[in-house]
Amino acid sequence: MLYRTLVLEDDESTRRLLSILLAKRGHQVISYNSPLRCPHLEWAICNYTRNEPCFDFLISDNMMPGMTGLEFLELQDRRGCRLDSTRKALMSGLLHEQEKLAAARLDCRVFEKPVNWSEFCRWLEQGEALKVGAES
Repeated sequence: MLYRTLVLEDDESTRRLLSILLAKRGHQVISYNSPLRCPHLEWAICNYTRNEPCFDFLISDNMMPGMTGLEFLELQDRRGCRLDSTRKALMSGLLHEQEKLAAARLDCRVFEKPVNWSEFCRWLEQGEALKVGAES
């Protein structure tokens, strides 16, 4: 099974670690160090002609230059992103109360830094199972 995963993370070592971890699990990873560098910022992440999301997972750091991960997730949500909210994750060392509420409204998973990688992998397993179930 090949999963398509978008990673937004400005810290190079964390981005590399995530890419390796995901690739070992069968993910094709596309990563950027800022949402502003991501071409999906310019248009909705979903492919409307196929009526399906462009990615199976979206994993974003929150504090990045130019735009936070939460702002990117909110923008994509307003544009009609079709990616299941259970396969969107936000990573942050510190979320303010207002940001926690916004993440809860988006129903995306929040991982506090330092990330508990066992918990992160359990989250991935659940999302991977959803995709497999949807295809059978």
